[in-house]
Amino acid sequence: MPTWIQLVTPVVTIAGFGVWILHTLWRLETQLQHIDVRLCTVEFQNRALLKAVPQIISSLITAHAMTVEQGTQVITTALDTAPIPDFLRNIKPTVNPLSQADVNQLQSYVARLKLGQALTVSEAQDFYRISDIITREYPNNEGSWLLFLIGGILLGAMIASANK
Repeated sequence: MPTWIQLVTPVVTIAGFGVWILHTLWRLETQLQHIDVRLCTVEFQNRALLKAVPQIISSLITAHAMTVEQGTQVITTALDTAPIPDFLRNIKPTVNPLSQADVNQLQSYVARLKLGQALTVSEAQDFYRISDIITREYPNNEGSWLLFLIGGILLGAMIASANK
């Protein structure tokens, strides 16, 4: 067998294998892009639905279908079942827009809510604002979405009680 055939055979084999690997990686990348688009869609749908929670809770309280105490009990129950303290320990401040003061304030709010203490309207708005930031910075963590939901319940309850 000629020498050039002995050299070309391994090179062609390696090149063919390399093309196969690149094609497989390209297919995986395409599939990951589709998954990413779907996750972003779900995140935006969740955000849109959760933005409506304050109005829903406010309407329920205004219509006397739910009391502020019942809303507070829902929040206390939700905070007891979720590992929120573990999640809060992993939140790190960022340059913009989440500061260490925001993280500390959120931890204070959560501690008070776990004890069944109510927040003022401005504190509920602050809780909602901070939890909204956290869902943007930690979108894959269910704890961030639970905080956002709780923020919506709080805000709705506080707005309804302020309007009475």
